[in-house]
Amino acid sequence: MFEIVERPAQRIAGSFWEGTFVEAADGAVRRLIAEMQEHHLRLHPKDHPTLVGLSWNDRPDGFRYLVGFVSETAETTRHPGYVDLPAMRFVSVMHHPGDADVFAHYQHMFDWIASEGLAVDTSRLHYREEYEPGFVSLSLSSLRLMIPIG
Repeated sequence: MFEIVERPAQRIAGSFWEGTFVEAADGAVRRLIAEMQEHHLRLHPKDHPTLVGLSWNDRPDGFRYLVGFVSETAETTRHPGYVDLPAMRFVSVMHHPGDADVFAHYQHMFDWIASEGLAVDTSRLHYREEYEPGFVSLSLSSLRLMIPIG
């Protein structure tokens, strides 16, 4: 079910969002994902890469989130930004429509990490999510959930 995957050093470029868990549940992150998909299709109509979401839970009522693509340059978006990441290892699983709540899925991942004697490494980010091209919503689309490990 869970697997250990590696991602090479890469720049994730896109748009930053910061807000509360309530705002995210009300669709703020979904709207940003849709905006990034539309932006990328306007600039690159034949290119359908995986959209990447990086999250930092660095505030008590919410989090920061970067939605973007692997890129050598920063995207010219409304809230442009990028993060340069070193090569990293993650525990990963696909989350499909009909699966339990995403937060419950993450909790199962944390339990598995502990049972395997692995250590979570949040020194660079807390979560990475990879959205399939054409992602619409959790109820209609799949995404890869990823937790960084040392």
